[in-house]
Amino acid sequence: MFQLEKLENKFTITFLSFALLVFIGYLDYATGSEASFLLAYLIPILLISFYKKSDKRLLVINALFAAIIWFIVDFYTSEYSNLFNPVWNAFVRFSIFLIIGILVLKLKEKYQNVVKLNQELQKLNEEKNKFIGVAAHDLRNPIGAIYSFSDLLLTANNSKMDTKAIEMLSYIKELSHNSLDLLKNLLDVSKIESGIIELSPKYQDYIAFTTKIMYFNLLIARKKEISIKLETTETELSFNFDEHYLSEVINNLLTNAIKFSYPKSNILIRISVTAKNTVKTEIIDEGQGIPIEEQANLFNYFQKTSTQPTDGEQSSGLGLAIVKKIINEHKGSLGLISEIGKGANFFFELPRK
Repeated sequence: MFQLEKLENKFTITFLSFALLVFIGYLDYATGSEASFLLAYLIPILLISFYKKSDKRLLVINALFAAIIWFIVDFYTSEYSNLFNPVWNAFVRFSIFLIIGILVLKLKEKYQNVVKLNQELQKLNEEKNKFIGVAAHDLRNPIGAIYSFSDLLLTANNSKMDTKAIEMLSYIKELSHNSLDLLKNLLDVSKIESGIIELSPKYQDYIAFTTKIMYFNLLIARKKEISIKLETTETELSFNFDEHYLSEVINNLLTNAIKFSYPKSNILIRISVTAKNTVKTEIIDEGQGIPIEEQANLFNYFQKTSTQPTDGEQSSGLGLAIVKKIINEHKGSLGLISEIGKGANFFFELPRK
């Protein structure tokens, strides 16, 4: 297949342009006034403008040749009382060809600059992701040790320590736990953004899978006396999905629901099959709700709402962005319905095929 970009010699592209202009001129002359080829003369000019090695000099030569061919055809197919009119028409046409060609040339140059900048930004983004991944990985072990030791001291020596020491150790444990969550999210972000996330779909029962995750989160919810229930009309619902990454999605959404729900409230997990043959999962809470104007940016990195957790919990603003990426990798969709004072409904749909 002929490709203009593969031509390296300017003389070759100029010859082809001239040949095309002569052919267009011949067709214009042969058809006379019955057909119009006015716009056809622009085709070679546009091809030259898009040519990778094109410059203004090459554009001027081709625009001039196009105007001359058109002048010759016009002179022999139309009647003029004097020579000034066809010459003037040829000059106007030459100017139009040149202006259009230069505009296209400038647009092409700007597009190439944008492409080049995007490539440089992509490289910088990859380096940033590598740095975040290495830093988060190296920090996870020492912070994990701090969390484990503080938990061990609180468990083993609780009766031998005074109230102040217990309070300080509890604070250290909580901070290290929050730091571990943040590092885990940063590692997930670096993997996803670097494009190294690889799904391993497995055909399994989604109802049983979700039920298991729900029981894990019930332990956290009990601290605030929050109940979590699963509602579905399906007894079994099997399809292909990656249980590792999808458990991260459901855990993130349930954790957020617990954080922003009031004590002694309810959280509902609703699973259904839609008319589009997708599996829809809704996580509905009775919390504070999210302002409508803040919902559009909620799935971007480091985005938080003005709504605060109800028991002083921490939020990194990364969880929902990770959820969105994972759902996109599953070829699914993600959404939110919420109003202030009426709780929130985070839902996602996954294809069954």
